[in-house]
Amino acid sequence: MKKRNFRNLLSLLLAFTMIFGTSTMTLASNTNNKSSNTASKSVYSELQTSYNDIINYSTSNNIPLNMSLEEFIDGYDTTQYSSVKDYTDAYYNLLQPNNNNIRSSSSIGDSLWQYNTGTSLPQKANYDKYDLLNVCQKGDIIYESKGGFGITGHTAIVEGIFYDSTQNQYYIRIIEAITDGVVRSVLDDDRVDVKDVTIYRVKDASSLDKTNALSFCKEQLGKSYCLDFQKDTSEYEEDWYCSELVWAAYKNQDIDIETSGWLNEPGITPRDITRSSEVENISFAK
Repeated sequence: MKKRNFRNLLSLLLAFTMIFGTSTMTLASNTNNKSSNTASKSVYSELQTSYNDIINYSTSNNIPLNMSLEEFIDGYDTTQYSSVKDYTDAYYNLLQPNNNNIRSSSSIGDSLWQYNTGTSLPQKANYDKYDLLNVCQKGDIIYESKGGFGITGHTAIVEGIFYDSTQNQYYIRIIEAITDGVVRSVLDDDRVDVKDVTIYRVKDASSLDKTNALSFCKEQLGKSYCLDFQKDTSEYEEDWYCSELVWAAYKNQDIDIETSGWLNEPGITPRDITRSSEVENISFAK
């Protein structure tokens, strides 16, 4: 009888222990989930405040940043920043005006005739100072340090060397995304000097890769400009910013010209491309 009672008591104790332990684990799990949800709400609130501050900062500096709150949050979720502060600081560093750059209300810089010229050459292009006509090749990347609203620089892609019968000369035609949209423009010595141009070439791109990259850019002609620091690659994208267009053109050829180094800015910036190990600097001095 005593043994039976002892076994019954032991069974009750084991049952009680299991019930209590399960309840404790459930309570602990609920507590952890609650803490996690609270932390997420806290981060969201912090991101929302940072987003508002960045938009206000951009507006006050005449930078047409067109980024939604959702895009800003998605950028944080898909990057490796350790804190919202680090992520926000990266944007402030990116949007910091450079006093050495030409400031303007657009990404094209003042009223240079070389922008948005279409397939014509409205006036004589100057090639007396540099060896551009012999150096530039289709698919080359043009980087202007004095462009992009004075913050990030500006990029374009060389379409090729063309002849204009009206001006009776050869000239370099490029494709670029500026505030007028995706357009054709001209590169010459004067633009090189005013905009502090550097030329980069994609190291391992074949002639076919370059042709296809240019075909991608031609398909985007006429589309609008949008500085949102997204990284879109679809041919059906409705709008582009300068470096996003050039990057996407090569990305669609399975060539990623974004830097893989530690100094990588939000979105895909002109400076990200110049820092890439996939491109090389091409001299054009005579």
